[in-house]
Amino acid sequence: MDAAERLLQRSEDADFSMRALAAEAGVSFVTPFNHFGGKTQIIQALSARVIGRMADRFQAHKGKEDAVAGVLTMSRIAVGLLLERPGVYKAVVGSLGVVSPAPSAVWSQSRDLWAIALADLSGLAPERIVGKAEIAAQLAVGFRGCLSFWIAGEIPDEALAQAAAAASAAVLLGFAEQRRRAPLLKVLAAGPRPEIGG
Repeated sequence: MDAAERLLQRSEDADFSMRALAAEAGVSFVTPFNHFGGKTQIIQALSARVIGRMADRFQAHKGKEDAVAGVLTMSRIAVGLLLERPGVYKAVVGSLGVVSPAPSAVWSQSRDLWAIALADLSGLAPERIVGKAEIAAQLAVGFRGCLSFWIAGEIPDEALAQAAAAASAAVLLGFAEQRRRAPLLKVLAAGPRPEIGG
């Protein structure tokens, strides 16, 4: 996987061949196939690795935050990591959107990441909570939507953090305690907007 990340970083089109991967890793041509099964599975493993890095950074940072602050912190940490090597991560996330014979586990992995940020659900109104997994799943969808527009060039690097925070705020507004709603509305209002008719 390290070799795949290096190849993606150096490649002008953020791609690699299995032959180049084997050479970069210093293994025989068949080894990546034997270990992963194919290029799609390598990309899925890279995605899981990135999600794991996000979780590790969040755990290292985590303070005494409620669920609302935790989600916004996770959003900031996740975007910060992606922007460290945007070419690599755009290639990884973008490749996950390609039709594959077998579904990936990315949504469940991403849902689990957002569940970490939600922690004990403090800051959310008990009467509005439908379930931690359900809220986390919608946070994952919103974040992935931002990434899709980022990969397509519609959200520039410098606006990705605001877009991701706004997407998270939009989801959280449906569940937040009354006292937490005004700050979330500010986050949502600060999010980037597409050009009308552009």
